[in-house]
Amino acid sequence: MITFRIFRFGIFPEHLNNSRLKATFPLFQRHITQRYTTQVISFYDDKVTKINKVLQYAEQSIRPVTLKQLIRFGQPPLSTPTLLDSARYTKSELPVRLARRVKALQKLPFIVGTNPYIKKIYQLYFDSFELICNFSDITEEKTDDKFAEMLAQIVSNHSENIPTLAKGFQECKKYMSAQDIKNFLDDMISARIGIRLIAEQHIALHNAHNPNVIGIIDTRTSPAELIQSCANWVRELCEGHYGSSPDIIIDGQTDTRFAYVPVHLEYIISEVLKNAYRATVEYSSKIKRDNHPPIVATISKGENNVGIRIRDQGGGVAPDHLPSIFDYSFTTVPHDEDSHTDNVDNILSNVSRHAMQAGLGGPIAGLGYGLPLARIYATFFGGSLNLVSLHTYGCDLFLRLNDISKSLDDLQI
Repeated sequence: MITFRIFRFGIFPEHLNNSRLKATFPLFQRHITQRYTTQVISFYDDKVTKINKVLQYAEQSIRPVTLKQLIRFGQPPLSTPTLLDSARYTKSELPVRLARRVKALQKLPFIVGTNPYIKKIYQLYFDSFELICNFSDITEEKTDDKFAEMLAQIVSNHSENIPTLAKGFQECKKYMSAQDIKNFLDDMISARIGIRLIAEQHIALHNAHNPNVIGIIDTRTSPAELIQSCANWVRELCEGHYGSSPDIIIDGQTDTRFAYVPVHLEYIISEVLKNAYRATVEYSSKIKRDNHPPIVATISKGENNVGIRIRDQGGGVAPDHLPSIFDYSFTTVPHDEDSHTDNVDNILSNVSRHAMQAGLGGPIAGLGYGLPLARIYATFFGGSLNLVSLHTYGCDLFLRLNDISKSLDDLQI
């Protein structure tokens, strides 16, 4: 019987590592080893020329762009030369970043790369790379319009990437250490945010109507309005799922406005409120509490940043769970719910799913990617996300976000 050992670069038959065989058949050993490593390289695509093209792009350095440069493309009055400049930068930069994602996926252990969810993500990045690379030179407005339409389709195609990756790594976690998975996902998700920002910024320039909105950046983002909008939505879903929900109180400096990317903040707030609503209702049931205490969102405005505290009385996080709340795949969802994460009728899962489809990507309830992703989005522009728990009482979550208009020269994508 042939047994197998798992290596970072693939699966090799155990007998190939037999020292006697190596000594007796060195040429045979070299031939078989080359054959297996060639399979690893060409596993994802049988056309070596395509792989070589990806690798050539992946070796190029990315050209970081500051928010100031990105905004410059969209400052009114918009002109055709400005749009074409934005399109050319987008077309030249995205293939390099996409190629790096393809290469990162190729470097995963072979057995992980064969997982259908991981393969699906690989193919999406590979196809997107080819589409943009093969698009004709952008020299006129009509061509740019078609390019923007193609970008919008690519963004839509990638809307489910994060939950798909989550499912893949959930199935493959025994083949990689938790730290290796974390490192890969941190890098993948941060790169993904940058790719989407560049793509969506150019797409948004073709739909400019509000003078306060430059691409995907709203110079007058209202945290209070956004929190209320997300809370209304989560409350309805919570009532549909549990039959009741807590109220929300928004206090502090509620007239605060600042420059930010609303879809980032929408995802973070949706995820945090989903956890707060769920914890509050379930803890009320646990301790036989007749009325749900309200969730309180407090807003503060500093010179260069905005603070948001979201406080609930949902029982807090158990001390033994606290160190893991920002770990991928950690979840407090009971196993009976976890087994139904693919059910479209799982109402609370749709909270994150909607935020995901709205632009950034997010978890499906029960996969444990909500808070880790929220923290990455919060820190992408130099902010922070921290949680303080009082076990048997509730949680305070502190979100700090930079006013990006104050640091346009420093924030790079």
